[in-house]
Amino acid sequence: MKTIITYLLPIIILIISKSVNAQQNSLFNTYSLDPLQLNIAYAGAACTEANVHYRSQWIGLKEAPKLLQLNAHTALGKSNALALRVNSQTQGILNTLQATLGYSYRFRISEKAKVHLGIGIGWTQAALNSQKAVVMDANDVTLNNSSRQTANGFDSEFGAMVVGEKLKAGVSVLHLYNTNPDFSGSNAYKTLPQVNTQVSYIFNKGKKVEVEPWLLNRYTVNGDNVVEGILNVHFIKMITVGAGYRSNYGVIGLLGAKVGNIKLAYSFDYGTTKNATNMGSSHQVMLGFSMCKTAKAPKPAEEPVAVTPTVQPTVEAVKEEVIVAQEVKPEEPKKEEVKKDIIPELNAIADKVIFEINKSTLKGEPLTKVDELADLMKKNPDVIINIVGHTCNKGTDELNDMLSIRRSTYVRNQLVKRGVKPENINRSKGVGSDSPLYDNNSELQSKNRTIRFELGK
Repeated sequence: MKTIITYLLPIIILIISKSVNAQQNSLFNTYSLDPLQLNIAYAGAACTEANVHYRSQWIGLKEAPKLLQLNAHTALGKSNALALRVNSQTQGILNTLQATLGYSYRFRISEKAKVHLGIGIGWTQAALNSQKAVVMDANDVTLNNSSRQTANGFDSEFGAMVVGEKLKAGVSVLHLYNTNPDFSGSNAYKTLPQVNTQVSYIFNKGKKVEVEPWLLNRYTVNGDNVVEGILNVHFIKMITVGAGYRSNYGVIGLLGAKVGNIKLAYSFDYGTTKNATNMGSSHQVMLGFSMCKTAKAPKPAEEPVAVTPTVQPTVEAVKEEVIVAQEVKPEEPKKEEVKKDIIPELNAIADKVIFEINKSTLKGEPLTKVDELADLMKKNPDVIINIVGHTCNKGTDELNDMLSIRRSTYVRNQLVKRGVKPENINRSKGVGSDSPLYDNNSELQSKNRTIRFELGK
């Protein structure tokens, strides 16, 4: 049932978009690299990140709009996330500034997909720089006053999104309930939403060359229904080249690069249709930064050493102690104590079982360590253990969760293959990147791509 919901949602939201009215927002071309541009619900889908976009629109036209946008979001635990979007647009003597604070709630519907529900509350201020105007009519009170006038407005939006390892599909409703800034002082609330629906899917996920098509529909009240698509090709997860088309307008081009935590991108669109050929081209640049949260593993608590006061024994006590020692045989260690002793030994070996990034199989020296693990377990046939898979913080939470499970399952199968009884391994589980064994910001980050052992029942 969950799988059906995942694949039906894109169809449902495309149908919904046809029946809802909207206002038109400024167009950006880099939404495939920063989905928060389209949908506030995307917050928390990736590591903490911030992206700055600058767009110079319709170059060649006098007083053409120039737009600056900042998008930032971060996850708060497993389910919550916060987002911030700030827009500034300048067109002639008019400047519009908008800030939106967003919240997203996430829940899992399958091992590879989550549903995000988001809401945003915004404030808009329009500023009319009358002092910069060239006044042709001296009776125009609005412009002929040599002063800067401002007007404020309220805005809100809602979004829903399915975010999976390969699939992204969502619907966002902008201007759900808002007022437009009005210099006359009249700010009536109204409902004039704009609906964006979007679907994308990654083919060849995890390969050196990934192909990711995007389909986007923008519906505007009393205006056009704009459909656009872009096909992105990702090379070795570092270079992105994209090309697309926007209906009733023209072509779109995209070039992006990712180096470490830094993202850079350039995009353009060029009007080719009859109504857009005089608009020239628009250019856009993007600078982004991402940072994954890490948590240092707590140091193991040292067991307190009991200090017994020294008492000088008497001769009679020494004789009695010798007699008791001869009569009483030493007790055999309890099985529970044996179990506790073997876990540190297993983990000491497991510390050298390092997986390659995005891999759930072993080769070379790390694989030989599995032989040592199997030999130790076969020498202790009464021990029941759990295997826990770990990852570093590269990639999404969903990918790392699945990767950690695959790693623990792989090691379990290798141990059984080497003669360990299956009933001695109670569980294979994964914790993703949530419980790092080493600081992910240090040179030891790769040692988090491993497994650990704990006592089973």
